[in-house]
Amino acid sequence: MNTDTILLQATLEPCWLWWLIFSALAFILGALLGCLLCSNRKRLKELEEENAGLKAKLTNMEKDFMGLKYQYEEAQKTLSDLRTSLQRCQADKAVLSTKLDKCMAEKEALSSGGQESGMVAGAAVPPPNPDDLKKIEGIGPKIEELLNAAGIYTFQQLATTAVDKVKAVLEEAGPRYRLADPGTWVKQAALAAAGKWDELQELQDHLKGGIDPDA
Repeated sequence: MNTDTILLQATLEPCWLWWLIFSALAFILGALLGCLLCSNRKRLKELEEENAGLKAKLTNMEKDFMGLKYQYEEAQKTLSDLRTSLQRCQADKAVLSTKLDKCMAEKEALSSGGQESGMVAGAAVPPPNPDDLKKIEGIGPKIEELLNAAGIYTFQQLATTAVDKVKAVLEEAGPRYRLADPGTWVKQAALAAAGKWDELQELQDHLKGGIDPDA
């Protein structure tokens, strides 16, 4: 081997070495880039899948929101209708309450007016043959007048009159007459109206001032 060949090999050997080094570096960089790209692609795919899942959830949530919004609007409409109905009912109640109060007042006026007119009419137009109500033990002249003023003139009328009504006549006459007890008057009047004088006498013998001691 001559000198020129040795010099040429010595000159070319460093270039080959550098080429090998650069090639190795390029391979390593390529491998690293490949790994990075592969990792990024995998992560990108995961992110895309996650994004798709989130979009699906968002879509479902939007659907649910729209459904709830519709239900809320319908509920508000129903509530508004109910409030309107309630206001109408309250207005109707107020009107009916006013009418009821008016009717009750008219009824009381008619009732009191009817009682007064009945008493006056009874006193003004007595029956042709009134009975002597004083034959009923417990009834004196003043109480007989009160009963006549209430339209009670005969034994039959007294026998068909409720004891509470007779008590009401006495109470209206004042505290003096409230002490009288008409509890047996109706029974006595029934016997007198039926002409059962003996039975009436037996009953009166048992009474004390017109009051049944056994009651």
